[in-house]
Amino acid sequence: MFGLVNNAGIANPIGPTEWMDIEDFRRVLAVNALGAIEVTLQLLPLLKRARGRVVNTSSVLGRISANGGGYCISKYCIEAFSDSLRRDMRHFGVKVSIVEPGFFKTNVTDLDSLEASLRQRWERLEPATRSSYGEHFLPQYLRVQRLLLSLLCDRDLAKVTRCMEHALRAQHPRSRYSAGWDAKLLWLPASYLPSALVDLALALILPKPALGGR
Repeated sequence: MFGLVNNAGIANPIGPTEWMDIEDFRRVLAVNALGAIEVTLQLLPLLKRARGRVVNTSSVLGRISANGGGYCISKYCIEAFSDSLRRDMRHFGVKVSIVEPGFFKTNVTDLDSLEASLRQRWERLEPATRSSYGEHFLPQYLRVQRLLLSLLCDRDLAKVTRCMEHALRAQHPRSRYSAGWDAKLLWLPASYLPSALVDLALALILPKPALGGR
């Protein structure tokens, strides 16, 4: 049996949407979304002949867009692509699964890299835009980010690879796998809540801009 695992991904830059430019989005989408789609299309004839498997690595942030930048958008794209591919390939015997990890300790969640990228985007903002957020905003945003990642990041990557292995080898693989305690107990349940409640929860956690807080 042949199997394809699309796992390549980058996160930076992530942060408030207004701080991004279009190239920031293109760079992340090119790897996380278009890269996975291109590789899949190239190998699909072989996978059809072998009645093989496709395993696409999405994220809990493909269910809830908790921050700006291209990362969440790219993972929503992988969710949609995987769903349509699974339905299209059903009659050819090709099974398609999505792995939705929570937060794990990897290069994607490296705090030094995330913070450096965010500072860089803060420095290039127009003075009027920076003023609308206030000088307090960036330090508070970084503090919240540091706290959340320290609480959520799991070091046991075997939780993710076990899902991939099951998707590749099981007779009846699942359509979706949740990897990590936060995926199962926090993000997945939250994805079924009304958007207004999720918006409120994130608003309470993240710092308020100077002008936006009025």
